Formats: sequence, C-alpha cells, structure tokens
Amino acid sequence: MWSTLGELVLASPWLFVCLIAALCLMVLLSLPLSLRGSEAAERPAIIRALADFWRFWRK
Repeated sequence: MWSTLGELVLASPWLFVCLIAALCLMVLLSLPLSLRGSEAAERPAIIRALADFWRFWRK
C-alpha cells in the first residue's frame, strides 16, 4: 500500500494534496450537516453516532 501511495505522491503531488483536503473537508462538514434542522434533544445522539462512525474508520 505504501509503495502505491508513494508513487501517487511522486507522480502528482497536487492530486494527493487535493485528496487529503477533500477527506479533511468531509470530516469537518459532516457534523454541521448532520445537526442542521435537528431538535436539541436529538443532537447528543447524532454527535455520538458520528464519533462512533469516525472512530470505526480509524481502526
């Protein structure tokens, strides 16, 4: 996996930066988009669900 990633970085560094930026933007925007229009009582459950989702992807 690392050799493929290294080849991507060497071939097109801007593409790699754009992919990482898109991933970071997706993580940062998921919370406000999920909480938009929700009731105050539902918000803690939504935040816990998002935290569990992102924790799942780190493993």
